Amino acid sequence: MPVLKTQTSSAPRLKNETLGNEALTELYKAYELMDFDAFRVFAEGVVMAGGGKQPRKLEIVNSMYSPTATKSQILTKAQNFILAGMGLGV
Repeated sequence: MPVLKTQTSSAPRLKNETLGNEALTELYKAYELMDFDAFRVFAEGVVMAGGGKQPRKLEIVNSMYSPTATKSQILTKAQNFILAGMGLGV
């Protein structure tokens, strides 16, 4: 599989990654086991525990509490936040 230029040049957006693979694993387990409201609170905690600027984290969390937010959308937002911190452009 060819490596795209953007994949080789992606650098972590955070100097010290604070979440990582373990956070992804926990997020996926929580998605399977928790109901919607409990998962939303869990995902909020994951985002707020990560590094980065507070306004961006609050923007992500606020979108999780949108009346039209679904469980899978919340998973995607938290997952993308974690992956971005690892330098994987999403």
